[in-house]
Amino acid sequence: MQTALHKHHRLLFCICWALLSIIQAGNTELFDDEAYYWVYSRYLDWGYFDHPPMIAALIRAGYAIFHNELGVRIFVLLLNTATIFFVQQLTYKKDDLLFYAVALSIGVAQIGGILAVPDIPLLFFIVLFFWLYQRFLQNRNVINALLLGICMACMLYSKYHGVLVIVLVLLSNLRLLTNKYLWLAGFICLLLFAPHLYWQYQHNFPSIQYHLLERNASNYRFAFTTEYILGQIAFAGPVIGWFLLWAAFRYRPVSDLERAMKYTLVGTYILFLISTYKGRVEANWTIAAFIPLMVLSHRYLVKNYRLQKWLYRSIPITLLLVLAVRLYIMSWFPPVSWIKRNEFHGNREWATEMKQKASSLPIVFINTYQRASKFWFYTGKPAFSMNSPYYRRNNFNMWPIEDSLISKTVYMIVPGNSNYFQQLFKPFGWPFPHDGVQHGFYSFSRVLFSNINCSLSPGRTLQLSTKVAVPENYRALFQQPAYSETPIWLVLYEDGDVKTFINTGIVVKKLTSNAMTLTVNIPSGLAAGEYNARLCIGTVIPGFPTINSTEFNLYVK
Repeated sequence: MQTALHKHHRLLFCICWALLSIIQAGNTELFDDEAYYWVYSRYLDWGYFDHPPMIAALIRAGYAIFHNELGVRIFVLLLNTATIFFVQQLTYKKDDLLFYAVALSIGVAQIGGILAVPDIPLLFFIVLFFWLYQRFLQNRNVINALLLGICMACMLYSKYHGVLVIVLVLLSNLRLLTNKYLWLAGFICLLLFAPHLYWQYQHNFPSIQYHLLERNASNYRFAFTTEYILGQIAFAGPVIGWFLLWAAFRYRPVSDLERAMKYTLVGTYILFLISTYKGRVEANWTIAAFIPLMVLSHRYLVKNYRLQKWLYRSIPITLLLVLAVRLYIMSWFPPVSWIKRNEFHGNREWATEMKQKASSLPIVFINTYQRASKFWFYTGKPAFSMNSPYYRRNNFNMWPIEDSLISKTVYMIVPGNSNYFQQLFKPFGWPFPHDGVQHGFYSFSRVLFSNINCSLSPGRTLQLSTKVAVPENYRALFQQPAYSETPIWLVLYEDGDVKTFINTGIVVKKLTSNAMTLTVNIPSGLAAGEYNARLCIGTVIPGFPTINSTEFNLYVK
């Protein structure tokens, strides 16, 4: 028995890792974004508003086997297990016990590894990339170039952060630029990724505009930086993450592979530290650094045996914390009242209650792609999220769900009323809507204004020139009396919040060409200054137009 355990402990570790993940995945309700990615899988495409399509393909394949949470997650958790396997290969199988300690110290690798999110396939293809890069360095030939190119494309199809790994690895070894096989690998990657790039081109590069332009905060806050630093320490390990980071940063690379990992580790953390000057950085955005973190910290501790005791002593505490979280998020255990945002409990009950309220009517949620997606998953009944200026665009702006609802009677779920809305709506005489039946629904999220240029003339007259993309089936609708007078609004933002609505005087029946110029009179009561702005089209609910452009800057004198 001991001989078999000693001989097959690596395999047994991976099997136990996978089994725990399967139990967890099958008994934990969906995280908000998982439900959204499940809707992705209902509309397979070469791209989506927020992410590339890898996660959608994995969910589609798994859900074809199991029509439940496990189906959504099965291929993701298998990739997570494979990631652990390949990381161990990169440690050269030295001191396996230490490797197990490193892996078990990173709580998010155990719990987060079951979630059907783009980070997990990205992690797998990053570790596979480093493994193939090692082979490529040892033998630069056509086969290894082909495999490396395919892997790079898979990284990019998983999450755009993959490009960061490619660039940092290249910077770590610029001599590779003279190698013809590297160029072959790059060509293969570009060739395989071309369908996604073409999809972005067809849709006016929505992912680039969203991630690079629309997610920036209005003003820098020091909390962005401090939250980032503290978040990364916790993300690396709830108890001993600081120690793993210290060990990985202390390690001095002695090979091209190690140098590539060190560049990826340091470069990723520095880049996102700088990004805190543009806005809040989510903890998981540095996921590309996790593979170098595990490998380099392991190699440092192998050479510094006396320091290993700190890691081993922390393992029981980490595992107890992980066990507590594992048990809490499982559907077997009731929610805790003091945790305000609970995404893992009560989803099926809430969705069933909403379905009963709506009866046979389709449901439209305002400003919540998460609830629309979860309702769809847990009831099997399609839902729509109508995104207004108080929210953000997402893939519900692009899917044809909206088209099937126009002119229909629907059941609408609206955001909670507040003093903010009351003050904003008062000058226009708009009542605040309530949940309930809405007859003659209409909204036109799929119209897109792009390439917007604006200039302010004397007398506060604004000239806006823009390209207009109107779905063909909307053109006939826009000439019907029920919709023809729907207004186009210029919405101004201040410090991230809607400041006011300005009627452009243009209605949808005039959207007959692919480009147009709008002349807008800026109200005299609007204070001079710089505003962010969007063009929005009215809906059946006054005060909640749809978002129909990216943000652009407007200077009012």
